[in-house]
Amino acid sequence: MEPLSRIAIVTNSTKVGAVEAASVLEAIAQAEGVEVRSTAEFPSSEGFLEGVDACFVVGGDGTLLGMLNEAVRLNVPVAGVKHGQLGFLATFSPEDLRHQLPPIFRGAYQVRRRSLLRCKFGSGDSRLALNDIVVKSGSDSRLARLAVRVEDEPVAEYACDGVIFSTPTGSTAYNLAAGGPLVHPAAHVVVMTPISAHTLTSRSVVFPRETRLFVESIGEQDPPTVAADGQDAYAGVYPLPLEVVVPEETFPLLEEENHSHFRVLRNKLKWD
Repeated sequence: MEPLSRIAIVTNSTKVGAVEAASVLEAIAQAEGVEVRSTAEFPSSEGFLEGVDACFVVGGDGTLLGMLNEAVRLNVPVAGVKHGQLGFLATFSPEDLRHQLPPIFRGAYQVRRRSLLRCKFGSGDSRLALNDIVVKSGSDSRLARLAVRVEDEPVAEYACDGVIFSTPTGSTAYNLAAGGPLVHPAAHVVVMTPISAHTLTSRSVVFPRETRLFVESIGEQDPPTVAADGQDAYAGVYPLPLEVVVPEETFPLLEEENHSHFRVLRNKLKWD
């Protein structure tokens, strides 16, 4: 790959040790002759990634997800330096930066294109997600009653706490906690997993990327909530049906040349 000449650093200063790690990262970059632009504001202001070759996020997966829209819009590869909990995206270690980063600045890296989901509301509004779109009951004390279809073909009706629509990247997040399958990030599929469905026959379903999924409420109930990567996806009453699709856009994730998805899984899930 081409050497990096200009990078952005986005730091989540609420994470213990993140500011110190960002300082180390910046010092290494400058020693390699790399121009640095840095901020502790996240999501960063619009245009912050203009003209940079890559963005390094110090904080964890949540901080990295906050850079999604800007990185996709400007096609800037993003690398995560972990300062969170169980992170699968932020794979660079603060303690290893001094030997990990110099080769990367010189071009020893790869950019993986991670597939996304886009949820579209009846109002015309839409949101992107790298991990998942989650539709849940609008009431803490009542089940959601949801119908899912592909185009005009009914798939299933659920009485449940909610339904997760996950990317392969997000299969290790809420989807995994809800009993859904692990999916290799190169698969480019959509995983649908019901949350605490009131029937033992409800299981995850995997759809090809060309699928257009629609979610509707059944009967009288509070409007469901919709979250994209854990953040409210719409302000006000949600205009259903909700459409979930795999868009043409992808998320550029910067990784080491020798990065192994299965090594990360073994480490994070304690399979070793």
